[in-house]
Amino acid sequence: MRFLSALPLTLLPLLSCVVSAEPVVESPEPELKGDKVIQLISDQSLKGWKVPSSRWSIKDGEITGDTMGEALKTPEWLYTKESFSDFIFTAEVKLSGGPKANSGIYFRVTPFTFTRGKSGSYEAPSGYEYDAGLASRHNGSLGDWYARPSLRIFADKKVMNKIFQAEDWNRMTIRAKDNRIEYWLNGTKIIDYTDNDPKRSKKGPIGIQMHDNLVMKVELRKAFVLPLTDDQE
Repeated sequence: MRFLSALPLTLLPLLSCVVSAEPVVESPEPELKGDKVIQLISDQSLKGWKVPSSRWSIKDGEITGDTMGEALKTPEWLYTKESFSDFIFTAEVKLSGGPKANSGIYFRVTPFTFTRGKSGSYEAPSGYEYDAGLASRHNGSLGDWYARPSLRIFADKKVMNKIFQAEDWNRMTIRAKDNRIEYWLNGTKIIDYTDNDPKRSKKGPIGIQMHDNLVMKVELRKAFVLPLTDDQE
């Protein structure tokens, strides 16, 4: 098992793409085994992460992002310093602090300047998201909202209602291999999408979001990633 090291980020222009949902091909949640597995929360520090503000902390192997009772004007993302292309990722995530607490796991990220009407501009991710929200129809979905807002693949609502544990720990697992993206939630596969956009995101850090305009808390623990080679599934 090894720990994080820093790699540089690059820039990517805004993209747009219209897509539709695809059926989920059932398969078991992948296991992360072997000496190539990277432990993303390696000690009692955030040295392997790019920390955007003092709202992020770590204690007892759990990373916490907390708006501290006041909604953010712009969202924040905590990113790994290392970038990944093809990989299997898993972590447990818990949302609390407000009835609409909202977050997501972002990956293959390239930050860019995002302009939101009269609200101004801020740095946002171009890349995929595994959405998580207590009162969001996007919960469990795949998107690239900031760069390709029309890309939104929804998980089955009935399945999500059965397996998502509100205000408790949920295990979120991702397999990203070339242009195929798969999600599992608490051991159940919920997304299986093939992205044929030639401008799709291909490499970047992994991150977790603290949403704007909400009072909330997000916690992350047991986070691991296994980089995949060309001959691995």
